[in-house]
This record gives sequence, structure tokens and C-alpha cells, in this order.
Amino acid sequence: MKRTINFYPGRTAVSFRKGPSGHLRQDPSDEAMRIKKDPSLQDKSPTQRHDQVKTNGLTVVFQRGGDVSDRQEVMGEYVLQFGKYKGKLFRWILENDIGYTIYLMKKVEEEERDGTFNPHGNSKDSLLSFLDYSRSFQEIEELREYLFSR
Repeated sequence: MKRTINFYPGRTAVSFRKGPSGHLRQDPSDEAMRIKKDPSLQDKSPTQRHDQVKTNGLTVVFQRGGDVSDRQEVMGEYVLQFGKYKGKLFRWILENDIGYTIYLMKKVEEEERDGTFNPHGNSKDSLLSFLDYSRSFQEIEELREYLFSR
């Protein structure tokens, strides 16, 4: 009998929503739609500094027994600091609204191309970290390449 040893029992992974043919669904989940439709459900707390967000992510992964050396796992616990999903985990956003992720990628690329992108501030740190996290998934990169090539 072969035994598998799991060194990090608290590891979590993104559960992408997929359509019948296996493609990533870009439409918002029911939970994401509730947040979009009802602004009172959106987080109004003050924006946190990037180092604080990072420390909180590391702490969460450590406390649940996850692998703190796994950058993708730690970044999944970062909390978004802007927009309609402010206060939601990066992982939650990928699980619930990939369309929003693609929109942000496209918007930043357009601003960079036009020379109007300003990469400074806590919200921009959060945006760039979220996009970096998103791009670390092969599924997101493949979808992005497909959509931008059309």
C-alpha cells in the first residue's frame, strides 16, 4: 500500500468555476453578483499598507498549517484594497469573478500603453499584487491570451 504524506495539511487551492466544456467561467458567481448589486455589502474600511496585507497573509497561512514559503498560497490570502471587492481575498476573487480579473488586466495594460498608469499608493500595490497573483495561474494566462488575441 502506497502512502501519500501531506506536509502542509492546511494548504488551500483556488477552485475555478468551469463551464460544461471545461473553460473558465467569466461571469460573476451568485455571491459576487450580490456584492455588485448591493453597495452596502462592500467593505468601507480604511486601506491597509501592502506590508500589513502581506504580514496578515503570512499569518493566516502559518496558523492553518499551510506552506508559508509558497508565494502563491500566501498571496491567495492577501486582501484586496480597492474596488467593489475590497476586503475580499485574492483567492475569493478568482473563484467568484474571473471576468473582473480580466477587466483589471486589460485596464492596466491600456493605461501602461497610453502612459497614464501611476503605480504608486496602497491601492496600486494591491492591484499590482493581485494581477501578479492572477498571472501565476496557467488557466488565467491561457484565458487572457485567448481573449486578447481575438
